[in-house]
Order: sequence, then structure tokens, then C-alpha cells
Amino acid sequence: MTKVLRDASCPVGKQCPQIKKAEGGYEIVGTNVPDPELPTHERRVLVPETMLPELGKLDIVDFEAWLDERRTAPGDMLRVQTRDAYAVPSDDADFAGYLHDAPAPTSEYREPFFQELRDEVAAGKMWRNLVVINGAPTDYQRYANEWVYTYASKAGQVIRILDLSEHPAAGVLLRTGDFWVIEHQHVALVRYDEDGQHRGEVAVEDTSATGYIAAAELAWQLGTPFMEWFAAYPQYHRRHLAA
Repeated sequence: MTKVLRDASCPVGKQCPQIKKAEGGYEIVGTNVPDPELPTHERRVLVPETMLPELGKLDIVDFEAWLDERRTAPGDMLRVQTRDAYAVPSDDADFAGYLHDAPAPTSEYREPFFQELRDEVAAGKMWRNLVVINGAPTDYQRYANEWVYTYASKAGQVIRILDLSEHPAAGVLLRTGDFWVIEHQHVALVRYDEDGQHRGEVAVEDTSATGYIAAAELAWQLGTPFMEWFAAYPQYHRRHLAA
């Protein structure tokens, strides 16, 4: 027998939105939102936000402001990157140029980003970046290695590469997806759509954050410093592949 955990009134005045505890999970009843892209066995429902008030604080509307409220100096910020590629507008021209033998990157966004890194290092704010790969890097990862990470490393970002072909147990990170750990205590998940388009960040509740923090630090210890890794694999460099 299900137990009603919350209910609320619909706009028409009926007690239609409900959240019930059921065996193995929860049953949610709300206003139907037709969605032809969903499989036939699924339905999308709209439940009033007042029924789930605790979720409101997890939605990070302004990520930069969220970061500013939590970062300290000296301090530490760790980004875990798990995707094979990212659809970043500021990368588009440079990524295409990299694949078509352009001599150097030209994006106007690069120098402001590297200067931000230098400023943060000067202020005692460490920015660590853990990049997860699985064997030979993808085209996007090769581009990032040569035209982003080499420059970012020189600007002060501390980058490590974690190769799942060498550490298969770390493959659990592919299930967590990308996330940030701020000052060893605050966690934000990064959301993407199927095409790799950025869809914003979601905060993780304190009770769940410890698991992400532990996973991130363990993965960091398993990773190889970027410049060391990059020098060890010249076969992944563009000039080698073009030869």
C-alpha cells in the first residue's frame, strides 16, 4: 500500500499533485505534459515547485555567483571532466582549425581565460582539472591537450590525466559525469544534453557531497600530471599524426 508523502491543489482546485512512497521508489502524480519524444511507457508530469521546496536550492541559476560565494583565498577548486567532447561555442573555430592543420588557435576568449588563471594563482586560488580519457584520446581531447591544456598549465592550472584503460576501476566516474568540488566541501554537477551542449549546474546536497568529494580526490591521486603524460605520448600529437 502506498503512502502519500505530499499533496497539493491543482489550479482547478482538486488535490491532484501527489508524491507517494511506493515499493522501490516514489510515485509522482501531476499535470500531464505531452512529450512525443518520450518512449511510450513514459509520461512527463508537472508537479508544483511548492511540493519539492528542497529542490529549489539545488538549482544553480548563476554559477559564477555561486562560485564567488564559496571560493576562498587561499583555496582549491577541482573540476572533473568525463566527456569525450564538449560543444563549446568558444571552441568551434579553433577545434575546426586544429583538425584542418591551422598553425595556431585564434579564439578571442583564450587570453582572458588564461589571464584569469594567472590572477587566481596570484591570489592563492588553486584550480585543478582532472581529465578522464579511455585509451587513445578523441579528436576533441587531442585538440584540448595541444591547444588548451598546454597553455592553461603554463598559466597555472594544475591538470592531470586519468586513463581508464590503465585504471578501469575508475570507470565509475563515467556514471557520475562532470562535476566541480569547491573548497573540498561544495559539489556542483554539470549538466549536458546529448549533443554536449552545456545545460547548467546543479548543487549536490551536503549529505551526498562527501561521496563525490572522495571519488574526485581518489581519481586525482590516480591521475598523471598533464605535461608528464603529454610528453610520454607523442603519438597523440598532431604533428606526429600528420607525418
